[in-house]
Amino acid sequence: MSRFASCLVAGVCLLPVAARAQQAAALPPIDVSADRFSRPADDASIVTRRNLDASIVTRQDIAPMSPRTSDSARLLDNTPGVSLYGAGAVSSLPVIHGLEDERNNVVLGGVPVTAGCANHMNPPLSYIDPAAIGEVEVLTVNVPVSKGGDSIGGSILVTPRPPVFATPAGAKGSAPVFAPFGRGVVASGSVSTNFRSNGGGIGVSGHINMATEHFSLQYDGAWSKSGDYHAGGGDRLVRSTLYEATNHAATLAYANDGQTLAFRYAYQWIPYQGFPNQWMDMMGNNANTYDLSYKGAFGWGAFEANAFYHLTQHYMNFLADKNGGVDATPANGMPMYVNDQDYGYNLKATINLGATDLLRVGNELHMQTLNEWWPPVGMKGKFMPGMMCCSTFVNINDGQRNVLGTYVEWEKRWGQGWSSLVGLRNDMVWMNAGDVQGYSMMYAAQAAAFNARDHARTFADFDATAVLRYNPDDTSQYEFGYTRKTRAPSIYELYTWSTNGMAARMIGWFGDGNGYYGNLNLNPEVANTIALTGQWSDPTRKIWQVKLGPYYTYVQDYIDVDYRGQIAVANAVGAKSMVNLLQFANHDAELYGFDLAGRALIAQTADYGDFSISGVIGYVRGWRVDNGASLYHIMPVNGKVTLENTIALWGGRLTTALELQAAAAKTEVEIVRLEPTTPAYGVVNLRASWEYRNLRFDLGVENIANVLYYNPLGGIDIADWRAGADSNLHSPVAAQGRNIYGAVTARF
Repeated sequence: MSRFASCLVAGVCLLPVAARAQQAAALPPIDVSADRFSRPADDASIVTRRNLDASIVTRQDIAPMSPRTSDSARLLDNTPGVSLYGAGAVSSLPVIHGLEDERNNVVLGGVPVTAGCANHMNPPLSYIDPAAIGEVEVLTVNVPVSKGGDSIGGSILVTPRPPVFATPAGAKGSAPVFAPFGRGVVASGSVSTNFRSNGGGIGVSGHINMATEHFSLQYDGAWSKSGDYHAGGGDRLVRSTLYEATNHAATLAYANDGQTLAFRYAYQWIPYQGFPNQWMDMMGNNANTYDLSYKGAFGWGAFEANAFYHLTQHYMNFLADKNGGVDATPANGMPMYVNDQDYGYNLKATINLGATDLLRVGNELHMQTLNEWWPPVGMKGKFMPGMMCCSTFVNINDGQRNVLGTYVEWEKRWGQGWSSLVGLRNDMVWMNAGDVQGYSMMYAAQAAAFNARDHARTFADFDATAVLRYNPDDTSQYEFGYTRKTRAPSIYELYTWSTNGMAARMIGWFGDGNGYYGNLNLNPEVANTIALTGQWSDPTRKIWQVKLGPYYTYVQDYIDVDYRGQIAVANAVGAKSMVNLLQFANHDAELYGFDLAGRALIAQTADYGDFSISGVIGYVRGWRVDNGASLYHIMPVNGKVTLENTIALWGGRLTTALELQAAAAKTEVEIVRLEPTTPAYGVVNLRASWEYRNLRFDLGVENIANVLYYNPLGGIDIADWRAGADSNLHSPVAAQGRNIYGAVTARF
């Protein structure tokens, strides 16, 4: 373990010790809601709120993060058990306890969006800007069956800013409101602008809610862009890290007598986004999302329902970094198109069986259709056909993946501090795809072999959750749980078919440069997890708190890869290298680790304000059972410690924070994927925010010392190698160097 990681462990473990002298004090009160109007109560989230392993990222947590990033996945940076692996600037992919990407259940406001791209350039969290998020709920272990199926990892449940309604005039607790549109119509909102020095990033976002007692109309919009960033330790440009993104969303809602009906429409346009660890770049992502939802409270309990439709039209090719300084066009480079649709419904009833019992039953349908085709590029020279001539390459033809899930869940309070949660779930998965073709006759044998086989597959998946909780007193809580979770293969894992080196390199969302193809014989992954979580605090839970959670997972039929050969590649200056040809394959795997998190109020002073410290540490180890090889994308021991000060200043509130982020060296790598090792690192960040009435000013510096370091899950720097700037294709992608950022937010 590195010195930095050791310091992190010591810092988190000593949090309660640092707080002993302050037992009579209390953490400063925090107003967690920026909205000034009430909204109907939602009684359907009791399990999550009681789950020790659930982490909630609120609007208060999002506020200091938004100036730093437009990548919503980065809002999970401080969440125990969660790591991120590198992709585009707004497309980072989550890893929960060593299980990455689609192994986790990610839902955006009731819509289970699927990454519609062979490189997963458009993962679910990329479809919403941080400014439009109301709350993110993360469950890492002991995931209730009502919180997601067809996954073996955790659940990430994103709630967009909810519709808010005006408090009836004269009601108890009602306050004066901003009402420029006449009596009975009120409004709230905010406008924010930000800059980031590294890459020249700029952005703007806005939020507005107009409401009466029963109706609400809400809009959220955001635009941001940045050039390529520079690495630390000098001024080296990290190619293919530029992007531009626009997001809009509008919600119309009606509420009355405990019933809420809402319709949300969201639109995204990303004209370009570079990917330093992929052979391709995003050169267009157009998405439309429609979500009609209902929530109602009744004497017997609560009922929720929503119907959704999501359409993604996606285009990949080469940006200038990978194409000799000129952006490719649909007529050259390697154009690749995807049309992906997600649609279905969710039904959930929470039934009060008595003062101590709750029953939840639900039914969910998620249907996906996906088409991916690569148009021919034409001739190589005047007479010679190129590798991408002369027919359209059909990678996925009418791919279908339909999931029908049904669950039942019972929560019981037994008294004497004991409670339990048990649940069962079945997900029926039906998959199919049509016939394919290659660019030319050189692909004919592969296509014919694929087309000759039956493509229809049916998987019957079963999940179970059993959790026992014990709260002996006001200072401790314990939770022990077992879960069985199942995930069927994805369309890309099952139906990609070409073993041609060039075509196979276009498949894969791992950032490793290797070539991948599918396997029609794949079985679903089945994860059996046991987890124990303990939490200790002062009686008020306001002075100090520490939480420790070890876990162990055994995955049957984990979808890993088998080695099938090598692929020769060449860069812009003629240098050659080798990557591997890999086929998706089932192999059992084991993972274990722990999460440690804590916080404490360490001092309250009249002259210098309040001081608090918080920290989080994560460790995970994973390997294949058959050969003991390390699994891919396993984060080494890592963590973060933050010292924060809050003080009343100049009529407002000033908050400053000094943060140490560190990770040990990554030495356990998956050899067959040619995963690079990375050295240990420690990075110091500083941030400050000042709030005065309806204004907020943010200023901060990331990587103050401009340290050169590498994200252990960042993949290899394909962009640099293709440009001839690096002779080693398998060098890791350098992380961002010093970055000064700032933002101004006005609320009304």
